[in-house]
Amino acid sequence: MKRLCWMTGGVGAWLIAAIATNAALPPGKSDQTLEQRFQTHIDYLADDRLEGRSVGSKGIELAAEYIAKQFADAGLQPAGDRGTYFQSFPMTLHRTLTDAGRLGFGGDGTKLNQHGDFVPLSFSSEDAFSGEVVFCGYGIVAAEKNHDDFVHQDLKGKTVLILSGEPPSWADSNGSATRHAMLRNKIYNVKDRGAAAVLLVNPAPPEGQRDELPEFDAENPDEFGIPAFHLTRAAADEQLKRAGVEPLATLQARLDGAGFASASLRGVQAGGQAGFRKESAPARNVLGMLRGKGAAADEVIIIGAHYDHLGIRKPMGRKFKDGKLVQEKVQPQIHNGADDNASGVSGLIEIARMFSAEPPPARSVLFVAFSAEETGLHGSKHYTAHPAVALDRTVAMLNMDMIGRLPPGSDRIQVFGIECGKEFSSILEPAASEVNLSIAAGVDEGGRSDHAPFVRSGIPSMHFFTGHHSDYHQPGDDSDKINTAGGAKVAMLVYRGARELASRAGGPTFQATQQKGAQDAGPTPTFRVVMGISPSYVDDGRPGMGVDAVSAEGPACLAGIKPGDRIVRISGKSIANIYDYMASTRNNNPGDQVEVVVLREGQEMTLKVTLSGAR
Repeated sequence: MKRLCWMTGGVGAWLIAAIATNAALPPGKSDQTLEQRFQTHIDYLADDRLEGRSVGSKGIELAAEYIAKQFADAGLQPAGDRGTYFQSFPMTLHRTLTDAGRLGFGGDGTKLNQHGDFVPLSFSSEDAFSGEVVFCGYGIVAAEKNHDDFVHQDLKGKTVLILSGEPPSWADSNGSATRHAMLRNKIYNVKDRGAAAVLLVNPAPPEGQRDELPEFDAENPDEFGIPAFHLTRAAADEQLKRAGVEPLATLQARLDGAGFASASLRGVQAGGQAGFRKESAPARNVLGMLRGKGAAADEVIIIGAHYDHLGIRKPMGRKFKDGKLVQEKVQPQIHNGADDNASGVSGLIEIARMFSAEPPPARSVLFVAFSAEETGLHGSKHYTAHPAVALDRTVAMLNMDMIGRLPPGSDRIQVFGIECGKEFSSILEPAASEVNLSIAAGVDEGGRSDHAPFVRSGIPSMHFFTGHHSDYHQPGDDSDKINTAGGAKVAMLVYRGARELASRAGGPTFQATQQKGAQDAGPTPTFRVVMGISPSYVDDGRPGMGVDAVSAEGPACLAGIKPGDRIVRISGKSIANIYDYMASTRNNNPGDQVEVVVLREGQEMTLKVTLSGAR
């Protein structure tokens, strides 16, 4: 981890000194090259002293001030609140469970044990509740399946017991669940019908696995506005039995066979309340405007990158030993986020410098460093709800997230969202050629960066990305691993594309595209087995699916799979993209050996991979 030379005098004095020594000078006065300046910003933002830039930390405030100073030096006008560079919004950082949480059933006086029999879900409200229990199947209304778990059920003031997931037969050919299995949809189905609370229970676990309560996610502070608890199957079955209702296994079998299974648990009353301790803090987007000149100056092109990261925490990546996942006792470490996303912010700053060194374009250009991306795109969601320029005058959005690790020897930059702007491809291809890069259209990966809220607002948006690597969301994402030349080229590409969009007559035409696995379309798939690779999301027309990174001592590593390989078949099934890859082992169990055919330097190689359990 790289450190700068610190000066004494407290944080304020240190910040002034650090900015003075590390700031890129205004255009025309710097003797540094673009590459040097690109690395300089990352060295500052990804230094240990900023402690990983988590929301609410001193480090992220230092980062915000640094970015604002760079915007000012580049000649950008403040575009935030009250004539500042900052757009502030409140953030609940963490919600930790307290011992005050309770759940019980009236009639028999059953009081359950938190973590043993139940756990409040991270998005639960803290409202006390009580009410008769009603079982409502999977909690789904699906007209296309002629399925309604709530028909003939009055849920007002009731406590609703539902299964997670959906009938297995509803999955598509790749094994992906429908939007009906998404937990948010289920909760709002119940909430909108006036229920007092919801109790979630797992469907029958696969053979050899146990029914387990989920770990409480303190990093997900969003509330859905209704008390919500996860209950063990054993506790649920006890109450079903009291009410004379069939056990969960029987009810689920009926549902999975396209039957109806909802029923009131007469005489069974549930009551309880979740107990949380909240930690809140303000968060700040950083906004700088370069005013256009001409009739279209009231229209805007947005260029964005998030500047927050994970802070100081226990590493959360998978660790393998001898091909199997292991649980390690580790101490919290600084996650500096050099690539994710000091690299994108560095590109943002340098693109601002490039624009300010030229005559203003016809349209205005708004530069936004978003906060709270890592906790759920909160900064970009807040901006689209409270835009500095009306969204109907926002022509396009270009987002940079992880642009600093272009693989050595590669000239391919991944760009997501090209299809949502009809003219994007014709603009980007020549720009890429001018900077010796080639465009690889990204397979949609769920819209998990700050372009996504803009796409959902009908704004043509792109996300520039140099690929996953083994340091993603790990303490090893440090500034000494940045491909400075590659990142500078990506910044130049985004500048050229943005310049064309800001100068041409007429904006790009938004066109809706099918978003496979998009954030609001369905749940994140869960898997019983893992291989220990980071797949590529590039749809580059070449055979197979690329491997971006391989976990040390994981199944793929032990089998001989290497970064840069392209997986073309698994157990005889053709693999063309990440969706084929995810589907290929969905029916396998831990310990199964699968035959993986990879392309390496144009030659096919057949390797045997022994799959590890996902937990």
